[in-house]
Amino acid sequence: MAEPVETTIGTVTAEHFRPGHVRHQVVVGPKFLYALFNPSDRMHPVSRAFMAFVRDGDLPYRRLVVNDHIVDEAATRLKKQASVQHAASFLATLDDSAVYQFESVSGAVFDDAKATFVEWTDLGASFTDFVVATHMDALDIDHIVTYDRHYDAFDVTTLPYRSRD
Repeated sequence: MAEPVETTIGTVTAEHFRPGHVRHQVVVGPKFLYALFNPSDRMHPVSRAFMAFVRDGDLPYRRLVVNDHIVDEAATRLKKQASVQHAASFLATLDDSAVYQFESVSGAVFDDAKATFVEWTDLGASFTDFVVATHMDALDIDHIVTYDRHYDAFDVTTLPYRSRD
């Protein structure tokens, strides 16, 4: 079992990422990926801890699911806010890793997300957030590892779980 990891936001353990019921797939959000591939990001140690917990078998996830919109947002943020080298490392990892599973967004999912985005005007969520949440529903995946609290508005479970202190 992996040891707890001390980070700038406190101690992180595998329990922070454990789902309520066993799922072998989890969607990986763009802000999480940005932090994972940008060593200067304050959430980088938390993202690395998650990956260590997955690698060591402390968490049930065997497939980390990404889609076109997630990859686009994460790579763009990395290139513009960190470096092109971080963006290239991220893209190469997606190509080389057996853990990441790329799922394309279908036209039907895109159209459903677009309709919901236009209807739900009271949310601060981005169009990418709507596409990802709609795609998760289509894939029957209910967990997303993210630091984006906009996903709390959708019928998905965000990880790491926040303590209610």
